[in-house]
Amino acid sequence: MNEQLTKLLQDAGFTEKEALIYIALSELGSGSVTQIAERAKLKRSIVYLILESLIKRGYASVIPDTKINRYIAIDPTKIFQDLKNITANFKESLPALLAIFNQSIWKPKINYFEGKEEIRNVYRQTESAREAYYISNAEAITKYMPEEIEHWIDYFQNKIPTSYKCQQILSNTPDDHSFAEKAQRKNVQFKFLPKGLTLDMDISLFDNKVALTSLKDHLFLVVIESKAFYNSMKTIFDLLWKQGVK
Repeated sequence: MNEQLTKLLQDAGFTEKEALIYIALSELGSGSVTQIAERAKLKRSIVYLILESLIKRGYASVIPDTKINRYIAIDPTKIFQDLKNITANFKESLPALLAIFNQSIWKPKINYFEGKEEIRNVYRQTESAREAYYISNAEAITKYMPEEIEHWIDYFQNKIPTSYKCQQILSNTPDDHSFAEKAQRKNVQFKFLPKGLTLDMDISLFDNKVALTSLKDHLFLVVIESKAFYNSMKTIFDLLWKQGVK
């Protein structure tokens, strides 16, 4: 029996036994169950069951008006045509499948950004969200991106929509207190970590995204978009908020 053809048929969706019987039928031209079983080296009881499956799928048929049932294989071009149809149908449905795939709450989208400009672009996205939550270190941001602190103060003082909700947990440092005093509004609330605790990272939660900014000499930001991850981080934020210093 041709192992290469058996493997090819398996790749096309046949089981191993279906492939063996289809090849046996093709080699015989036509055959009874006994002849097929001998050729494929399978039990007759198994051959009966698999012939029914091949007939239902249109890859074998019974020769009519014979005293003992004899079977023939259908032209293999039908297999090729069926595969082409499956490929065409799959291609047509691929956008819908991708939409479902990309909406999965368990599969995160991860993007990496480097440098002040790219980080700033991500920060601007938080301003268009309906609500945002931050765990920040204003002192560290002032060191590496002082213009960003000035932008936020101006934004919170003059441009923030009344519908925007913002809660921010800051490090307990003089710079962070100064920033909070200038930026606080009715819909912008601040709390502080207990004294002695600081972060070398800025964490932003918005629109099912979590943005992690490294506030060291090499500035970079990672955005993880995942509803499940966002919800978990929001739970951690809420716990910190309850423990935060007003």
